[in-house]
Amino acid sequence: MIQPPTRPLRVGISGTGYIARGLIQLLQPMGDRFEVVIVLTRRAVADVAPVPGEVAVTDNLDQFIGACDMVVECSGAVDGARAVIEAAIAAEKQIVTLNAEFQMALGAAFRDYPHITEAQGDQPGSIAALDEEVRQMGFEPVVYGSQKGFLAPTPSKEDMVYWSERQGISLPAVTSFTDGTKVQIEQALVAECLGGTIAQNGLMGPKTGTLAEGGLELAARAAELGDVISDYALVAGGRGELFIVARHASPPEQLQYYKLGGGEFYIIERPFHLGHFEIPITMIRMAEGRGPLMKHSRKPQLSVGTIAKRALPKGTKVHQAAGSFDFRGEAMTLASASDVVPIGLMEHCVLREALEPGQAVTWADVDLSKEASVALWKSTNL
Repeated sequence: MIQPPTRPLRVGISGTGYIARGLIQLLQPMGDRFEVVIVLTRRAVADVAPVPGEVAVTDNLDQFIGACDMVVECSGAVDGARAVIEAAIAAEKQIVTLNAEFQMALGAAFRDYPHITEAQGDQPGSIAALDEEVRQMGFEPVVYGSQKGFLAPTPSKEDMVYWSERQGISLPAVTSFTDGTKVQIEQALVAECLGGTIAQNGLMGPKTGTLAEGGLELAARAAELGDVISDYALVAGGRGELFIVARHASPPEQLQYYKLGGGEFYIIERPFHLGHFEIPITMIRMAEGRGPLMKHSRKPQLSVGTIAKRALPKGTKVHQAAGSFDFRGEAMTLASASDVVPIGLMEHCVLREALEPGQAVTWADVDLSKEASVALWKSTNL
């Protein structure tokens, strides 16, 4: 049983990338609440650049778990995160993730552990926080949305290298953002955790001139389906805004007074999500015993399947599919695509069959190496 702390929580961070390093810097002035004591890497320790504050770096999972009270998993990996989460649960640690890839692929298997949550920062956690807020004001969401400014399903490596270097984030991360894999994972996760669904495989993603137009188009589709949907709007110049389209039982003139319009649907925007800057909000929430911000559904209805971007020969060795130039992810209902391999499980595998551009990757097409993660996914999804 986790007890409220009488001293600063000792924090262990799993990951050494942009998010992890930013979080370490952010937490350093918060020594009355949190003390970052150790960082876990999946690489050789000697290959890891010094982290801010000269925090100890280890590749030993047992050492990492033993040193901390709270684990923050932000590696972006799926199978690696699974091992960390399983060890943290066995040791009864508090767990905060900023890892939608892991949560979408395997989060359902850990939903019964009461001390694990996805964090604010990426779109899913920030949408969940907005959902809490609007519901407390009496709104009933019909659309959970994010705004994208640009998508290119098959971006060139030259362009992605340029943006990776310019923005200071990894090449797989910027590629996943650009080809749409990230938004497909995030919006599918939102649907699973907040009790919604998707309007269609691959999401709708209406391309509109304004967020209001896109939001209302999605709301109309939700009304047709009679269900809450999770999706995105593609609006040139969008800055990653989050939004919820909702109904409200109050007289329309009352909300019109507050400049929300007077129609059936009201669009509530949050014009930012701030990555690692928001993670401490969720860390504080968990430390204070206020429960998870997000929990995966007990019986998943959705997956993010793997789609080939280009022709790939039999025998191709795949290091990681998400964020690669070979594959992208697409949100799908499990009912329609139970034979399609989730993109989060496509780590260090080999193609058993040749693939054509646009082809969905089935279980028969690939030899998967992460057997524990594959078995865990199948136990909760099939």
